[in-house]
Amino acid sequence: MDIQSRLLTVDFYNCKGEKYTSEEALRAKVSEALRTLDLVPLQIISDVQESGHLSLMALLPDGHLALHVHPELRHVSLDIYLCTEDAALDPIARTMRRVFQPEKTKTTHLRRGDFRSPGEIRPKTTTRVAPIRKIKSTGAKVIRILARRNRG
Repeated sequence: MDIQSRLLTVDFYNCKGEKYTSEEALRAKVSEALRTLDLVPLQIISDVQESGHLSLMALLPDGHLALHVHPELRHVSLDIYLCTEDAALDPIARTMRRVFQPEKTKTTHLRRGDFRSPGEIRPKTTTRVAPIRKIKSTGAKVIRILARRNRG
């Protein structure tokens, strides 16, 4: 049996998109980003939650996009679901990554409606770190190594 649909979940960490802390700006930017990919949303609904984070759902022909923006944590979670086997979800994620400019990204690809045996069904997870984050991490490691050498 064929795969019926695909789901991509993405976590953006340490985002620089401070200008998207308002509901209106977020709606406008998501709508613009989807249109550049020839995905015209049928409807977009959004709300500012009691906790202060923004939730947005864009209904697409054959799927949806859901966003939760936590400005105080500089974190964005994104779910993209399209009901086609050969759905190209990565271009949508790349476009949203340009919007929020995260230092680190974690993505998980899932196949929905996959009828293979459970042992064969595994999500594909990848992590991407921005170059400046790599430099900071490497610098911290070097300092720890040098500190250990000075102690011993």
